[in-house]
Amino acid sequence: MTTCSPGAEAEKPWPVFDSHVDLVYALQQPAAPAFAASPFAPQLLAAGGVRVMASALYCADAFNGPAAAAHLTALLVADEQLLGGLPLIRTSVELDALWRAAGPPGRLRLLENADALLEFGVAAACAAGIVTIGLTHVGRNRLADGNAVADPGGLTAAGRQLLTGLAAAGRVVDVAHLAPPGFRQVLAEYPGPLICSHTGLRHFCDQPRNLDEEQLAALLARGGIVGLAFAPGLLTVAGEVDLEKVFGQLDWLVQRFGAAGVGVGSDFGGFAGVCVGREGHARLPALADRLRRAGYPAAAIAGIMGENWRRFYAAVLPAE
Repeated sequence: MTTCSPGAEAEKPWPVFDSHVDLVYALQQPAAPAFAASPFAPQLLAAGGVRVMASALYCADAFNGPAAAAHLTALLVADEQLLGGLPLIRTSVELDALWRAAGPPGRLRLLENADALLEFGVAAACAAGIVTIGLTHVGRNRLADGNAVADPGGLTAAGRQLLTGLAAAGRVVDVAHLAPPGFRQVLAEYPGPLICSHTGLRHFCDQPRNLDEEQLAALLARGGIVGLAFAPGLLTVAGEVDLEKVFGQLDWLVQRFGAAGVGVGSDFGGFAGVCVGREGHARLPALADRLRRAGYPAAAIAGIMGENWRRFYAAVLPAE
């Protein structure tokens, strides 16, 4: 079990855009509570100021191959059944309306592991409202190698062909989980928008899953955004994470690269362990308050908590 200091809550939450939430995965686990009684219940999201989240459709590596398309279809059905009360965002107009609204937060669909698209197809993914595409999870699929593959290679011919289709469709490519050879090829070859929806930093936790300074610089130079995850295993080798560690890593990112490319990519629902006093979105105001106490200006705090992501997606989503 991890431990975490709760920190002081700000009186009014800043609007939050979380770029990676494993909500469907969490709600599908054995004995998981219903959405309304879960750690993602609407009142808890509201307490944290969450206006928009990128909800991940996590395709496990076990389904890689022709069976992946059927698995993705089942995930889309589950997503609609479990989260149908949260508006699905397809356009920049819908995004901006939900960003300013007081009702339930909106959701963008993010595909984590795109092996299924070789049969499912890019057009069908667009029709299903999938905006952001991560090519791999941790393993090897028919497109590229993930971060857990020993001696990884880069993109396959099928992976390059898929990138061409994604560029034509105006999709966002998520480089999270790509092994370094694939990461470098995507940045060199993909002309469209790029992000890392959730990651840790090799400077603090030196493991293949995390991004190093060279990768961060290359992605941010392309106009991408980096979402810092709250998974303890991505932030420290010690297994204990508190508000100060999260703040310290966000601050390190900002001091080196500026605030405009930094955001929240919590990965809530996608990692084991409990961060006591910081269990979910309801505690996000403590992070904003810590930034304020460190002297961050209001515009930078607003950007990190959500405005950077909102601006990015408003530019890439179609107007209608």
